[in-house]
Amino acid sequence: MSFLAVSSFSLHTALGPIRLAQRQADGSLADWVIEFPRHHSLEEFAALARQRVGVSAIELCQIQFDGETPERIEQLKDGLEAAGVHLLTVPIDIGDLATSNPDWRADDMARIVRWFHIARALGASYVRVNAGAVGSTHANAHRAGLVSALQALGDAAAEMGLRLLVENHGGLSSDPAYMLDLRADVGPDRLGILLDLGNFDPLVGLSQARFANPDIEDSGLDLEPIYAHIARLAPVADVVHAKSIDPASDGSPLPDLPRALGIVKASGFQGHISIEWEGRRGDPWEHTRAIAAQVRAVFPELA
Repeated sequence: MSFLAVSSFSLHTALGPIRLAQRQADGSLADWVIEFPRHHSLEEFAALARQRVGVSAIELCQIQFDGETPERIEQLKDGLEAAGVHLLTVPIDIGDLATSNPDWRADDMARIVRWFHIARALGASYVRVNAGAVGSTHANAHRAGLVSALQALGDAAAEMGLRLLVENHGGLSSDPAYMLDLRADVGPDRLGILLDLGNFDPLVGLSQARFANPDIEDSGLDLEPIYAHIARLAPVADVVHAKSIDPASDGSPLPDLPRALGIVKASGFQGHISIEWEGRRGDPWEHTRAIAAQVRAVFPELA
């Protein structure tokens, strides 16, 4: 059975600080925090996703967790069960698997595997990592290390009953040819693709820039390549992010989600779809419900 889910990132302005650990030049890790108010706990988000959007599955982003102790994870597991919600995916934003430094890569892999254990404890089906740092354009000289790391992580995930995914997330990863080649090199049995409908240029750059300046210039965007990229990846995707951001200054949607979803449908896709609202204006619950209606219009069979 395929599910319609809601990503916790849809409520990124309401679930508390976003935390990422960034590698410094000396190899140490430093926290980078984006401060957002905490209007809901993750347990409350799960319950509200079911009540307000009518879904029984969610994604919980690792960068939004407020703790990772065994006690906190057990508490969260109980909260998900009480809400009657299944955890579909844990997107993990840790490290740079395409780094040229093997010691840093090994450390990043160990930190990622710790989150595999958390995902398994919470009953997740998938874990998502990045093909290098977010937005990275790493040299092909480092590709062998990336492929080897993903193979090892794919095996580790499978041993825990999880499936490993990578997502188009800016930089080289938003090139469909690159992603298809990476999937083939790692092995489709070890690595799947999470297709994000909004994480192609120019939208991925615009969305990231809006975190610093919601009024950044957005005129003259050519979105046509996005729909061609979606058509390339949809036939092999395991999960799709139905992403939308605030409209352009002329009022046009970013992206044209019914068109994008229609392309996914035409590809024969029968997997899970997760809603990811990434705008900064308005009520995120209203935007999430609006995206859910658009998805259900094209995929009424989703649970």
